[in-house]
Amino acid sequence: MKTKTITFESALQKLEETVDKLEEGSIPLDEALTTFESGVRWSRECSKFLENAEQRIETIIKNENGEYEQKEFLLE
Repeated sequence: MKTKTITFESALQKLEETVDKLEEGSIPLDEALTTFESGVRWSRECSKFLENAEQRIETIIKNENGEYEQKEFLLE
């Protein structure tokens, strides 16, 4: 059985679709709760992708000798 690989873009699209469905406001409460739970899962999936990307980012800076060096990316 082949599993489908989830990308950040597909997870974000699912999250956006979930938000749109909830914003319509026309679904029954039980369905809204289930949809909300699904949205939370997609949000967490997107967060995982972003955290992983953040860990991989490196900035390249020029040192005082005019040479480029890699430096770990830090959010400030």
